Amino acid sequence: MITIENPKDLLSVSLYNIFSYRIDDEAFIDLVRDWNKKILVNIEKFYPVLINFNGENINFEFRDIQQKPDLKVTMNLSTLLDIAYDRIGPTKAILTGNLKIKGIYKIGTLLKFKKIFLDTLKMVAADPTDKYYELNQNTK
Repeated sequence: MITIENPKDLLSVSLYNIFSYRIDDEAFIDLVRDWNKKILVNIEKFYPVLINFNGENINFEFRDIQQKPDLKVTMNLSTLLDIAYDRIGPTKAILTGNLKIKGIYKIGTLLKFKKIFLDTLKMVAADPTDKYYELNQNTK
């Protein structure tokens, strides 16, 4: 069972919702279990969040990040949404300079993060209300 830390800030809430979307998916569990990597996601004009994958736990740090990440991903919010809605692919985003990745030479880490984060992000964007909201039939 994968455990995701309860979020304490705006970006962690978003990341929590993205990862929670596949919390019961065996493929996702296999990807995350025992990965033990630190990924720094920096959404420009916001602040960086360190995602710590450790055993079966996913934790977030957003203040005074002291740990060196295995991968640093930087993009603006528009690029994140363009990738989520399949308006641009990650490769094109990298080639155009809209997505910057420090540690890109760590191909195994990069590809696994793509499967864990970017693929899940696309799933959430394709089905935005699933597992998030319930229609209240009693409202007028």
